[in-house]
Amino acid sequence: MQTSQSDFPRDQILFHTPMGDTAYFANESLIIEFAGKRGVVSASNLNGGYRTDLRYAFNQSVGKRPEIRQRRCTGMKGNNLMEHYALTAQEIGLPASITTGMGTAALIENMAIAQREYHGVKVMAVATAGIDVNGGRAGDPAAYDEFERKSLLPPPGTINVFLFIDAKLDGGALTRAVMTATEAKTAALQELMAPSRYSEGLATGSGTDTLIVICNEESDITLYNAGKHVLLGEMIGQTVKDAVTDALDKQTGMNPSRQASFLWQGVRYGITEEKIRSYCKHIRQGVDDDTITPLIADLERDNLLCTQIFAILHLIDQHRWGMVSLDSLKAVVQSLMDEIGVRHDLPERLDLDRERIHTPTSDTPPYKLILSDLILLIARIITKRI
Repeated sequence: MQTSQSDFPRDQILFHTPMGDTAYFANESLIIEFAGKRGVVSASNLNGGYRTDLRYAFNQSVGKRPEIRQRRCTGMKGNNLMEHYALTAQEIGLPASITTGMGTAALIENMAIAQREYHGVKVMAVATAGIDVNGGRAGDPAAYDEFERKSLLPPPGTINVFLFIDAKLDGGALTRAVMTATEAKTAALQELMAPSRYSEGLATGSGTDTLIVICNEESDITLYNAGKHVLLGEMIGQTVKDAVTDALDKQTGMNPSRQASFLWQGVRYGITEEKIRSYCKHIRQGVDDDTITPLIADLERDNLLCTQIFAILHLIDQHRWGMVSLDSLKAVVQSLMDEIGVRHDLPERLDLDRERIHTPTSDTPPYKLILSDLILLIARIITKRI
């Protein structure tokens, strides 16, 4: 099948998809030029939904632009996202009418690719990802009221995924592939304990994630299901999870080693260096940041202590979700804190029922008082070493 030729510069061939489509790098963009007729389900505002008449797809990075990095502007072209992506396509040299695309602050050079093949069907996921500053959980408080038409300046952070399936799928099966791929993305974040930056929950994605699924309309193999019970769903889940996990590591260093830290896992509950330093200064008058900071870093490398704190944080999660009673939560946390105190030779027990640095208000949830005591315990360990 003949496709209309665009005039975008083919600076560098990055890879070929399982269907033979060519992926180029040009203008800080990953550009896919389809080699034949494709079925596409796109979450983009540019030719989104289910289409069979598209010829190009792109993922453009704005991550190197100083105004974006410094959050001086949104980088929006046009009055809305539809105009923005249409103008972006034109700037790249692609005909907007037969193109779909997405954008990100992650760098294209940090993309990750994962592939699987069963029974002659190949699946490839290509991801760019970074959510250190923009991770969110479905249902978090909104950062933007679109009905009031206020300007939106989201923090840089997006997970974008191309999913290529070398088989023919109808619109329903492609949409189910979107569901499976989205669950796989969230599974990757769950296994990294990625925090929401807008609530106390774990992230399920970012507020700007985009997914484009592309299948081969010319394939002799037709599949009708992409859910978790079938092999295609398994391949989708594995490739998307692997690609997202790898891309997060490449872009921001989010990996199991970095996440095995009470600061990274505790930030959603307010366990930060700044707060720990504040508690240390309350306990030990006159101590400075230069003394405290390396001791915090040293504690972060204590995997047993981190594991005990992780257990406390997850118990608090389950208490908030209604599965662990307050009495049970306090009993188990007290036991863990006692064990931590003994291991670190603290001179006295930290009693959850009586010790507070900050005076609680009448509307302070009890679990927040437990978190305050947990930070106090960490601060005690640190000040004992000064």
